[in-house]
Amino acid sequence: MEAVRQKVWLMFWTRGGDELKTKEKIEKLVKDLGLEDKVEKVFVPTIRTTKYVKKRRKPRFYDITIESWPKDIPLEFLKLISGYGIGFRGKLTGGIPYEYEPVDGNKKAYKLKKIDRNRMGEIFNDLINKGVKPAIIGVHQREVDELVERLQNLGFSVKTLLSAHKPKDVEIETELKVVEKPMFKGYIFILMEEDQDVIDQITRRISNTRPIRAIDPTTGQPTYLRASQEDIRKIQELIEKQEKEKSREAPFMKGDRIRIIEGLLKDKEGVVEEVDMENAVLKVRMDLLGKTQILDLKFTQVERIEI
Repeated sequence: MEAVRQKVWLMFWTRGGDELKTKEKIEKLVKDLGLEDKVEKVFVPTIRTTKYVKKRRKPRFYDITIESWPKDIPLEFLKLISGYGIGFRGKLTGGIPYEYEPVDGNKKAYKLKKIDRNRMGEIFNDLINKGVKPAIIGVHQREVDELVERLQNLGFSVKTLLSAHKPKDVEIETELKVVEKPMFKGYIFILMEEDQDVIDQITRRISNTRPIRAIDPTTGQPTYLRASQEDIRKIQELIEKQEKEKSREAPFMKGDRIRIIEGLLKDKEGVVEEVDMENAVLKVRMDLLGKTQILDLKFTQVERIEI
């Protein structure tokens, strides 16, 4: 019967920058080789930090068709749609007394060239009578949800469809991401039996793709080091201390006053109720349409108001 050896912390080295990928590979290898009874834990000390990441993407646009509307169209509606194109979707069953042009070659949606916004209800009725749906054309994806909600609050029944409008330019979007960064360059700690055969199995296989050094090529002697439980405890305390310090560096804190810098609610102000650092999202309390509401906003959508 094979004697059970006591598990100890052994410290290995890998290439700087490969620590977390090597950790994943070791854990997979241990499972594949059935070494779970000999290897208890693979540990890479990390600190969570934030960084801004830029992404290039083509934004999506949507058309919002107006299915029904109040008898007396409110002035708030005219203000709400002032920055958008008004048109219709569908195939006309006859002419209309308005100039219009297709949004793209597929002729699924059309934009009215000139309209009298004071006759909006009459225009909508004319379009409905010709078998098409009046629509707000080419609404940016980040504005759709807010616009639909505000239209519904004004008594409009609407439907959202992917727009025929295709953007020509690529947008640069900045996201704040939370990442794990190794504290010690190249170090990996493994709680395992100090069994040279097991060490050789792990390091030989891992070294084929991601270098992990355990044998000195000159002397043939092990180059790993033992680490005590006390060493590991101090590292964990250091991680907790640094994460607390990092949390004080968060771009926003509960109670901050903020101002929205993009979208339909641009320039509106509110108060931070909760900070989600992992997803870079704030819960913000705001007064909208006479009611207090809680909105989820990305860090990049707002700015702090300095008092």
